[in-house]
Amino acid sequence: MITITLTFTSVEAARAALLEIPESLLLLASSPTVKQAELPKPAPEPVAAPAPAIAKPVEVPAPVAAPVQQMPAVDYPTLQKAVFALAGKSREAAAGIAAHFGVKTFKELPQDKWADALEAVQERLAIVEAG
Repeated sequence: MITITLTFTSVEAARAALLEIPESLLLLASSPTVKQAELPKPAPEPVAAPAPAIAKPVEVPAPVAAPVQQMPAVDYPTLQKAVFALAGKSREAAAGIAAHFGVKTFKELPQDKWADALEAVQERLAIVEAG
């Protein structure tokens, strides 16, 4: 069993992050070999009290933009090694990830998708190895 704890600064940030989960991983979670985890229902958002009639304006500092971190370039041999490791344990899982990216084999995958594919392959490999 794999347990992952995620911490977010707001409900909106959590929702946005969860909506970004690749569909292939959601499909993998519904496979009979992976147990579904029952997620707790989110607590309702607290309702803010109305502001007093006479309130001083409060200055809120503008958020500081964090520098965008570039994903390191992934070369094909790195992706290929991860795909071979996954395919050695589950050819169906490897084929499912390729299909999610719209290709039959990873050789057909455009270079700009290699990093995303590598991440998906590594995540699925961890699930397969843990199961």
